[in-house]
Amino acid sequence: ELFHHLRAVRLGIAREKGLPPYVVFSDRTLREMARHRPVSTAGLLRIHGVGDTKAERYGHLFLAAIGEFPSPE
Repeated sequence: ELFHHLRAVRLGIAREKGLPPYVVFSDRTLREMARHRPVSTAGLLRIHGVGDTKAERYGHLFLAAIGEFPSPE
């Protein structure tokens, strides 16, 4: 499921940056991303927990992950 895929992306970023995963994005934020499937930075910014800084730092990685994941039928 997309939520678990996004958690894996978050874990990779957190390990690379030496941060706890929740500092990248909370589970609540990842659940909203999985539900709404934003396709742009503007869409990402409408998700609870995504601000300008995090969108700039990590947004492209999460948008790419969402784009790679098959749409639910």
